[in-house]
Amino acid sequence: MEGAIGEPTVTGSRPCVYLASHYSGPPMDGDDEEGPLLLALAKDAFRKQIAKRVRPLARGYVERWMACELWLYPSVIQRHRNELHSYRDVVIEVLRQTSLDDLLAICRETRPDLNDLWSKPAAREKLSKEISKSIEAVREA
Repeated sequence: MEGAIGEPTVTGSRPCVYLASHYSGPPMDGDDEEGPLLLALAKDAFRKQIAKRVRPLARGYVERWMACELWLYPSVIQRHRNELHSYRDVVIEVLRQTSLDDLLAICRETRPDLNDLWSKPAAREKLSKEISKSIEAVREA
């Protein structure tokens, strides 16, 4: 089906991507002003969600998370499955473009009392794994 989510379609000479699960007008064009705006809004929302998730975490939870005993992405995927399905391409792009340094900076700003944990290589490694697994899960959502 032409125009399905994430499926490139050709309008004129440029491919476009529909980001909605239903047709809501012309596809989002890569050169449109809306595309970069949507991506910027998604990045900002992503940063806020990271801070929101990190804020209440107990030190012991973070230590267990860094040891790969716990994962954060499955509950986020489950809770936001419909939005992820509708905006899959934008979500994947935000995940790909967000650097580990940015994520760690959000963690440090949100929970400076856990800076000793955020400074460990295990935190960077775990965030990298979370991002990779999140991208896989969003593709499958």
